[in-house]
Amino acid sequence: MHFVTISILVCCSLGLSWANEWGYPDLDNNKDAPFPDWGGLCDSGKRQSPINLAAKWSLRGKFDALKFQKYRYVQKNLEMVNNGHSIQIDDFDDVLVMEGGGLAHEYELEQIHLHWWSEHTINSVRYPLEVHIVHRNKLYPNMTIATNFKDGIVVLGVLFHVSNTPNDGIASLIQELEELEGLHTYAGSLTTPSCAEAVIWIVFTETLPVTLEQVEQFKEIEYSNGKQLHNNFRNLQSINNRAVVLVELDDNRSGAAAGRTASLGLILILGLAAQKFVL
Repeated sequence: MHFVTISILVCCSLGLSWANEWGYPDLDNNKDAPFPDWGGLCDSGKRQSPINLAAKWSLRGKFDALKFQKYRYVQKNLEMVNNGHSIQIDDFDDVLVMEGGGLAHEYELEQIHLHWWSEHTINSVRYPLEVHIVHRNKLYPNMTIATNFKDGIVVLGVLFHVSNTPNDGIASLIQELEELEGLHTYAGSLTTPSCAEAVIWIVFTETLPVTLEQVEQFKEIEYSNGKQLHNNFRNLQSINNRAVVLVELDDNRSGAAAGRTASLGLILILGLAAQKFVL
């Protein structure tokens, strides 16, 4: 079985839902374009995302390994939509659940979407691509209700670094991610309106490879007729004295074994998008 790269998403037939009520500055045409005011909590909130994740300012912590249920299952009927702000993947065949890693509850996978360039920065470095894997606390019946609670949502952020070799899919990801070095976690918000401050962020410090040519394919996505979405990342927000924890994963085995447990789950999640397009 061969898995195509995640970049093939932009080459396929996508549902399109234009959304013009808010947007991003066109930095390609004006690198100094100001970021627009989105209003409401997006402008007034004190726990907004994304932020710069700086190792030297982070607290240190140790959590159990993240655990993923049913992420090995092939998803045959995924839906991909260009919502005018990103490419979103949802409508999973199975209930996919994440737990562990310091989380007090089980979280169900809701959707996956992408940002180009990355929204979070690590030690002030911005990466060419960031994937957000959005989970809802199973205590709450839907995302609308979950956004009212500080533990309502967990988002895994996976960043991609520039590589000269194209990302060939799951097989090569497994080879690249034999061990997970660590992750940052902090309390924050959705990075798009309504910017609800209901998110536990888990941003992995280990990055995955992608070529600039692959990233350029995402930039061809249109947010309106004839207008391309050249970038869809939010500007960095103030930390406002929030605790940012640099986590070492530990499940009472060796550090490498714990890392592989979390890495495998990440690989399986990212593979969901590719599994619809088995060659």
